[in-house]
Amino acid sequence: MESHNAVNDLHLTVKELSNVYEELSLLYKLSDLFSTLNVNEICENLVNEAITTVGVKTAAVLFLNEKTGSLYTKTYRGDWDANRTIDGEVEVITGALENSKPIAFCKLEAVEHQDNLHGLQSVMLCPLAGKGKTLGLMILADKLSGDEFFSNDVKLLKVISTQAAMAIENAFLYQEIEELLLGTIKAFVKALETTTQWTAGHTERVTMYAQGIAAEMGLDEKQMERLRICSLLHDIGKIAIPRDILNKKGQLDSEEWKEIKKHPLVGVTILSGLKSFDDILDGIKYHHEYWDGTKGLFGLKGEAIPLMSRILAVADAFDAMTSDRPYRSKKNISETLNEIVELAGRQFDPGVVEAFQKWLNRQRPAFLL
Repeated sequence: MESHNAVNDLHLTVKELSNVYEELSLLYKLSDLFSTLNVNEICENLVNEAITTVGVKTAAVLFLNEKTGSLYTKTYRGDWDANRTIDGEVEVITGALENSKPIAFCKLEAVEHQDNLHGLQSVMLCPLAGKGKTLGLMILADKLSGDEFFSNDVKLLKVISTQAAMAIENAFLYQEIEELLLGTIKAFVKALETTTQWTAGHTERVTMYAQGIAAEMGLDEKQMERLRICSLLHDIGKIAIPRDILNKKGQLDSEEWKEIKKHPLVGVTILSGLKSFDDILDGIKYHHEYWDGTKGLFGLKGEAIPLMSRILAVADAFDAMTSDRPYRSKKNISETLNEIVELAGRQFDPGVVEAFQKWLNRQRPAFLL
């Protein structure tokens, strides 16, 4: 009898240790999955990991709209409507949002007011609770095995959703700090532009052109956002250029041009201590390099020049050529575009020029070509 009990105890101990090991292994894996500060990536990783861990047909992450109290779809996999919103006041939803752990329903049709979740059978609702507030909800539906959700599923999904919520909250905080920092630097750029009539609005226009080129080239959302920030800050180094050079009427001499050409490197120096901008520094540093390598401070050529820089080169040149300067009048848009096309393969990346030309031609009549 004692031997039998000892075997049972051993089995229980092994099972408990196995469960602990599974949780620890999952935590280790999640620390890598949720290490990014991109909210979209975190949500994508969350959905994929939940599907893999539990084995379900459908998974969706919904964020809470604090003003309306409703939940809107952030990302999903499986049988789910991307435009689906859920009333946060429905009892089954409020119960999940207020709960500290996932709630499973084996027969959803038996749940009162479940119209928001029509089309699903067995469902698990996992709250995404941050330190300060509830961020939203993850919904899992219909296990591939046809089984109900088990207690171990609930335990594992609590681990996953808790780690994801912490990562999402950190990412939101990071975004807020980055936007505050970016706003401060943009204010400096704005102040710089107001010191000379010749560059007013330049940054905003370059950003618009760069975004147009990037969209035409099919850059993804993350690349577009980093390019936007790079565009907004590409001339930050001009803060160090004497105003009398920026406002000089008549041609600049060789020494003055040397001062002007330093601004990308000065910009990198200004931003280099800020980790948020590490991935855009090369975009700023090399945005005046020539495609054929004949000019520029660093002698890069072709695809050795970062794509961000190649896009900025075209956007920056186009705006400069179509704007008045103290030493020359602006050129018209058609003339400028023709000149940029002629310089493709020498000063500019031909692929970037082609994308810009296509994008610009579609902007009529906003741009009178």
